[in-house]
Amino acid sequence: MKKLTNDSCYVRLKKHLTSKTKILVVDKDGQYFQDEAFDIYCGMLNEISTLKVRRGQTFLIAPFVRKETILIAAAIVSLGGTIMFGNPKRTREGFVKQLDPWMRFDATVIFNGQWYVEKGKKTINLSLTRQALKAKPLKRASKTKPSFYIVTSGSTGKNKIIALSEYGFLNHIEREVSDIASDNGMTYCCLPINHIFGIASFFQHIITGNSFYLSDTCNPDFALDIIEKYRCSALPNVPTFFYMLMEAQSKKSRDISSLKVGVIAGGPYSKEQFEKIEKTLGITLCSSYGMTEASTVICSSPNHLPLEERSVGVGKPFPGVDVVLKDSKGTIVEKTGEICFKGYNLMLGYLTEKGLDLPLDKEGYFHTGDIGQYDDEGIMRIIGRTKDIIIRGGENLSPSIIEQKIATISGVKDVCVVGILSRKYGEVVAAYIASDNLTKEQLIEELKNVLIKIEMPEKIIIRHSIPLLMSGKHDKILVKKMLMDKE
Repeated sequence: MKKLTNDSCYVRLKKHLTSKTKILVVDKDGQYFQDEAFDIYCGMLNEISTLKVRRGQTFLIAPFVRKETILIAAAIVSLGGTIMFGNPKRTREGFVKQLDPWMRFDATVIFNGQWYVEKGKKTINLSLTRQALKAKPLKRASKTKPSFYIVTSGSTGKNKIIALSEYGFLNHIEREVSDIASDNGMTYCCLPINHIFGIASFFQHIITGNSFYLSDTCNPDFALDIIEKYRCSALPNVPTFFYMLMEAQSKKSRDISSLKVGVIAGGPYSKEQFEKIEKTLGITLCSSYGMTEASTVICSSPNHLPLEERSVGVGKPFPGVDVVLKDSKGTIVEKTGEICFKGYNLMLGYLTEKGLDLPLDKEGYFHTGDIGQYDDEGIMRIIGRTKDIIIRGGENLSPSIIEQKIATISGVKDVCVVGILSRKYGEVVAAYIASDNLTKEQLIEELKNVLIKIEMPEKIIIRHSIPLLMSGKHDKILVKKMLMDKE
C-alpha cells in the first residue's frame, strides 16, 4: 500500500505526466498525451495565477465533461483555490439558487465554446496552449484547508456541502487506483463530474498518469462501442449501469475481451447479480463501499480475492481507515451495527454559514447512518440505512435485504424497496421493480417463494427502469412518492 505523502496536486502531476507517447485522456473531441496534458495544465496555472488566487477562495466550475475540465480543476487546486462543480442538470443560476443563500463564490469557470474564468471584475480566456511553467503552484498538500467542496444530498433530498482536504482526498484516491487502473490499459469513465465517484475517478487518473476515456453519456451501447474501439480494460460504475451493459451486450455483442476489471459501488446488488455481471461481461468485479464524507472508500474487496469473497459483501476496511460497528447506545459491537469510521480520509466537515461542522462522537468516529454486518471471515455486508429501516408493526425490516431477495427472481432487472405509511402497521413494504416481461400476477407468485409474509410488498410498480439520481443511485424520494400515490 502506497505511503501517505504531503505531495500537492502539482507535484503528483509533474511526477507522473512525463510520457510523450502514452495517452492520458480521450474524449469525443480528441486526446491528450501525458506530456501534452501537463504542458496545457502549466498554461492554465500561468493564466489563472494572474487572478491572484488565494487559499480558500472558491471557484464554481461549469460541469462540462471534457478532458480540459479536469485539468482546470487541478490547476485551481494547485494554486490553493477550492473547487466546486455545478450540476449538469441545472443552469448555473439554478444550481446556485438551490444552495443556501449565504453560499458565495469568489470566481466562476464558464464554458460557451471557449473556457473563461471570471473573478471580480476581471475575466480571462484560457488558451489551452502548451506553456512552460511560470506560476508558483503549491508543493505541499494542506491537511486542514478545503480544496474540494462537493454538494451531496444522497437520497434524502437535503443538500449538504462536504469539504475535503487536498491531503486526505489525493492520498486516498491514489491508494485506491491499483484496483482500478493498470499501466497498460485504459479506464472507461462515464460518471457524473459533480459526484464523488466521478471526481475521484477522474483525479485518480491524472495524478497517477493512467489512461482513461472521459464520456459525457451513460448510454450503454456507446460505452460498449468505445470499450471495443479503445480496448478499455477497467470500468468503475454503479450496479444499474452494469445491468444496462449486460442487456445492451445481449442485444448486440461487441468484442469487450479487453475489459478485465470493474469497480461496483453506490447501490445494492445480490450475490447472483454480482456473479452474473462477471460471467456476462467477462470481468472481475471489485466491490466497495464508501461515501463523500470518506473521500470515497471505507471498505473494499480487491479484485485479486476469490469470487466467493468479493460477491457476498463490500470487502474489509480499507487500509488506514479505522472502521467499527456501534449499537444505538454508541457501544462498539462485533457483528451488526451502525458503520462508523475515522482516519486520514475523513472530511474536514460540512460547510455551514458559521464555518465547518464535523459531527463526531466522543471517541472521534463519524457515524455513517449505514447498518453493517460482519460475517465470520470479516467481510462487511451493508444491511441498510438507519433511516431507511421499515418498522412494520414493531418489526424492523431492511430494504436492502428485501431488494437482494427480489433480485434473485428471473426477469427482475432492478429493484428499489421503500417503506410507506400504513394506518394499521405504521409502515409497510412497497417495491418499484424494473422488468421487461414479468406481469404483476407472475411477480407476486415469485415473491411468495423468496420473501416471508411481513416482507411482502403492499404496493408494487413494474416498469422498464427505475428513476435514478445523477449519481446513478435510485431516486428513493420520487419512488416513494409514486408508490404512495398508487391506488
